[in-house]
Amino acid sequence: MSDPAAQVALRQEPRPKYLALVLIGAQRTLAYPRTVLLSLLTNTVWLALSYHLWNAVFSGTSQMGGFDWTRMRTYLLLAQSANLLINASSSVHRMLRLIRTGDIAIELLRPYDVLTSQLAFSAGAALVEGALGALVATGLGLTLLDVLPAASPAAAALFLVSLLLGFLVRFLVSLITSLLCLWTKHWLGLHWMQATLVSVFSGALVPLELYPDWLRSLCLVFPFQGIIHTPLSIYLGDLQGLALLQALGLQALWVVALWGLARALWSPGLRALDIQGG
Repeated sequence: MSDPAAQVALRQEPRPKYLALVLIGAQRTLAYPRTVLLSLLTNTVWLALSYHLWNAVFSGTSQMGGFDWTRMRTYLLLAQSANLLINASSSVHRMLRLIRTGDIAIELLRPYDVLTSQLAFSAGAALVEGALGALVATGLGLTLLDVLPAASPAAAALFLVSLLLGFLVRFLVSLITSLLCLWTKHWLGLHWMQATLVSVFSGALVPLELYPDWLRSLCLVFPFQGIIHTPLSIYLGDLQGLALLQALGLQALWVVALWGLARALWSPGLRALDIQGG
C-alpha cells in the first residue's frame, strides 16, 4: 500500500450504493452541528425536567408499578438517550420535502430504490446522533444519576439488538406517515398525530408498567411498544428467556409488516401524486 497509484485506485473504488448513502446521511448530519447540538440540548432539558418531576413523585413513595427511584432514573436516561438514536424525523422531513416540492420526480430517476434510500439516509444520521446519545448517557450515568447496569452481559447485547429493531420500527412508522402525504397536501396534522402516538404508546413519556391494565394491553397490541418499551425492558431484566425471544420476534415481525405496508402504499401513492410545475 506504499504505492501512491495503488492508494488512489483504492480510494476511487466505488462503494456499495446504499453504504454510500449511509455515509452521506452521516455527513449531512455533521454538516449542521448546530442542529445536532440543539437536538442534544432539547433531549437533555427534557431529561432534566423528567428527572425532577419523578424525583418529586418518588419523594412520597418508595415503589410504583415495579419501579423504585433507581430503576426510574435508569429508565429516564436510557429512554432519552435512545430517542437520539431512533428519532427518524429527519427521514419524514426529507420525504415530505421531496413530495411538497415535486423533487420526488427527480428522486425517481436516480439509480436506487427511493424507500431504501430513505432508510440509508436515516441510518447515517442515527449513527451520529446515536453516538452522541451514548456519550451523554455514559457521562451522566457514571457521574450524576448513578444508573443501574444492564441485568446481565447477555441483556446488554440483546438490548442493542432490540434497540436496532426499535429504530427500524420508528423509521417505518415515520416513513408510512410521510407516504400518506402522497394523497394529501396537509402533512402537519399527520406528523403531529404520529409523534403523539409514538410518545404515548412507546413508553417514551411514561413506562407502560404504570399505565392502567386496559391501556397497557392496548399499547402492547401496536408496534410502538417495540420502540422504547421492549429495549428498556430487556436492559432492566424484565424480559428473560422465552418472553425475551418472543419480544424480539415481535419486533422483527412488525419490521417486516411495516415494510410491506410501506411498499404497498408506494405504487398507488405515486399514481395519486399531483406535481404542479410552473
